[in-house]
Amino acid sequence: MSDANTTLDATKYRIPEGSSWSGAWKISAAIGALGSLAALAGAVLQPERFAFSYLYGFITVMTLWLGSVFFVLIQHLTGAGWSASVRRSAEFLISGVVVLPLLFLPLVPNLKTLYPWWSADKSGAAQAQEHAVEHAPTAHEAGHEAGHEAVSTGEENGEEHGPHALIEEATLKKKGAFLNHGFFGLRACVYFLVWLWLGLRLFGYSTAQDASGDKQWTVKLQRMAPVATMLFALSLTFAGFDWVMSLEPGWYSTMFGVRIFASSAVTSFASVILLTLGWKRAGLIHNEVNTEHYHDLGKLMFGFLVFWAYISFSEFMLIWYAAIPEETIYYHRRWDLPSWQVLSVMVVVLKFIVPFYAIISRNAKRNHRALGFAAAWLLGMHLLEMYYWVMPYYRPYLPVQFAGMWMEAGCVMATVGIYLTAVFRTMRKYPLIAVGDPRLSRAIDFVNV
Repeated sequence: MSDANTTLDATKYRIPEGSSWSGAWKISAAIGALGSLAALAGAVLQPERFAFSYLYGFITVMTLWLGSVFFVLIQHLTGAGWSASVRRSAEFLISGVVVLPLLFLPLVPNLKTLYPWWSADKSGAAQAQEHAVEHAPTAHEAGHEAGHEAVSTGEENGEEHGPHALIEEATLKKKGAFLNHGFFGLRACVYFLVWLWLGLRLFGYSTAQDASGDKQWTVKLQRMAPVATMLFALSLTFAGFDWVMSLEPGWYSTMFGVRIFASSAVTSFASVILLTLGWKRAGLIHNEVNTEHYHDLGKLMFGFLVFWAYISFSEFMLIWYAAIPEETIYYHRRWDLPSWQVLSVMVVVLKFIVPFYAIISRNAKRNHRALGFAAAWLLGMHLLEMYYWVMPYYRPYLPVQFAGMWMEAGCVMATVGIYLTAVFRTMRKYPLIAVGDPRLSRAIDFVNV
């Protein structure tokens, strides 16, 4: 069949009143409200832990949103026809961009708690140690074995001026031009402006095409895709450096931005699979999204899961082999205590090994139940990985405090609940399929080969 637009009744693909999906926003709003109460209690009872817990929740939402942007951008970059009937699910997730700046606001008064460098330029102790810092051994002078020892020496024993502390002070001094209040705030504003532009354009152009059926909207989306992809890549990478990597300001890793991207991509494919399966189960869509589409979505999710594992292992291997103190500190924080060792192993086993074998076969990717379970599993493991990224910086050398994890749960419920409320409310106003896309007929007749 040609790429001419298939005539579809747009009202048929809207969520009707009385559908379970029409009230989904109320459920997410209730979850968000309950989580907000828990987060507020945490902010009063344990303000330091709240800062890290809320960052954990925010980064979880941010990576889900970024992954959805990536999914939509690659469809426009490649002029993909097969995905025209599934793309709207990711576009709905993109529409939630309007709440991202609001979700960031609770972090602003907690920046000093989160980031050690935030008050470094005002610290009298830092100025008093300037002479000692200048004479501190460099990473290369520390040597291979000394590098490993320097990481844990001092911080584990409560010493503030151990070998690693001095090296970190020297590193911070070099990064002062980047890690300072004004530039940090300016970059945050740029990220949100870029993301608002991306989210509103990608979603707005697609839904405008539903109303007019004008093919020029597809042309506009394809023309903006290359520039949008570059802006997406740069903003994702530097936001990761600013908000996650600078929790350990002396840490170096050129691969961390790619790891954030890989994790976000896996999450986006899992989310698209679950949303469309949910719509099919409710009878809102039918053969417009079929087993062939799920086979391709499963392959993409599986492929990016392997890519995530490759990047994660490569980063670990290179850091372990070089044993440079300002690099190895990241893994020492996650291995020096048995509880964090267990969590580190869980990330490897539960996020990669288990789903790898669960969906490696063609049959599993074409089985809706198996694929849906794998997608839900990977979303759950995404929560585990985000915890692994952020929470070691809250009292890093104490055991994982499971008794206090109600605060992390509350912050995730708050951020995810508020974000999904915005998404689900938008979902009620537009067709669940891009009915105006000129390639829709190709998507409906799509056969996997």
